[in-house]
Amino acid sequence: MTTSQRDIDCDPHRLAIVAAARLRAAMKAHGLDLPSLRGSHPVLDVPFVELGGCSADLAQSLATVLEGAEPSAGHE
Repeated sequence: MTTSQRDIDCDPHRLAIVAAARLRAAMKAHGLDLPSLRGSHPVLDVPFVELGGCSADLAQSLATVLEGAEPSAGHE
């Protein structure tokens, strides 16, 4: 049996890994690194990304970046 791109795109665990990689790259563009960031297994079939812990300095820097960004609707 062959795995198709559609199967990969519909796999919640794979989607979580891709989302974590995208977030890591976006944070890196701002000089931010969250070492504990990773895609995890789905929670109730919803892709789940674990952010983990970070220093207070990183939290302040991340908040500064987010406060300067345009809010997007529809994301939990």
